[in-house]
Amino acid sequence: MTREELKNFVSVYNKSVRKGIKGKDKEGQDVEEQTSWAFFDREVIERLLAMTDPKIGGIKIYFGQYDTGNLNLVPEDREDREEYIGRVSLALSAANKEKDGVFDVFKNDSDAENGYSSIQNGTGICPPYCRPPINI
Repeated sequence: MTREELKNFVSVYNKSVRKGIKGKDKEGQDVEEQTSWAFFDREVIERLLAMTDPKIGGIKIYFGQYDTGNLNLVPEDREDREEYIGRVSLALSAANKEKDGVFDVFKNDSDAENGYSSIQNGTGICPPYCRPPINI
């Protein structure tokens, strides 16, 4: 995910869910059951942490929302891909905590370590990807 894609992803969320407006699904209908959880694997988290300072580094978590304009963020081979439209998700960003705030590392594909961006998205969210079903 690039910095510009992150900006768009967060913008969709800020214009709807954050303001209490329901997301719209692929048919333009209100999303009645919003995201319950998101999963990022250990490799993604460790890769992001490796881009940060060992003492002041961490991961900043952005809330965002899928729409038809950013569905490209969901891998094309993902089952039920269009079911992500209108749903809230997360983007993780490598970041360092300085005395005047928490700052993203923002290493995009062209300058990222080992070819990985410092912003990660494309995780599985429930719904639609609820395997196994919610069990809490």
